[in-house]
Amino acid sequence: MSHEKNRRDLMEFIRRYVGDSGVKIFEILSNSAKELLDSSIVELSKLSEQDVRRALYELHNLGLVTYRKSRNPEDSRYIYHWKVDYARINQVLLQRKKAVLKKLKERLEYEENNTFYVCPVCRVRLTFEEAMENDFRCPRCGEMLMYENNESTRRKLRSLVLKLEEEIKNEERSLIS
Repeated sequence: MSHEKNRRDLMEFIRRYVGDSGVKIFEILSNSAKELLDSSIVELSKLSEQDVRRALYELHNLGLVTYRKSRNPEDSRYIYHWKVDYARINQVLLQRKKAVLKKLKERLEYEENNTFYVCPVCRVRLTFEEAMENDFRCPRCGEMLMYENNESTRRKLRSLVLKLEEEIKNEERSLIS
């Protein structure tokens, strides 16, 4: 997998979990040759101090950035020095992909082990058992439920599972070598 695709995946991951401010702050930190203080990040990002701190803590909770704290000699308050944790980025993304894979497999199993009925009006989707309990009528609007052929959903899920399994396998190989 290319370095550029990994970077795009990483930025999309950050955008999804932290938002655009997280992407901006991560890029500032990754472009810096040294650790940066909160105040420097606020200045460079043009974001509020509160937004910067929130994003930094979220990036830290995701395992993407790390900090070192020291005391300010002037007032003895803590100063936080932030940097990207390059050693953990690939591991963090790999863990996230494995979590997504687990959810996709669970969803695929659910789709394969159930028969579904859907309301043609309000799109409520019920399993066969739920539909039977409601006399094959929509619990919301009372419309007659229709059988849903979910083969295309199962096919898409199988494809996603295979693709993600291959990505994970390749990334695990590259982490080992």
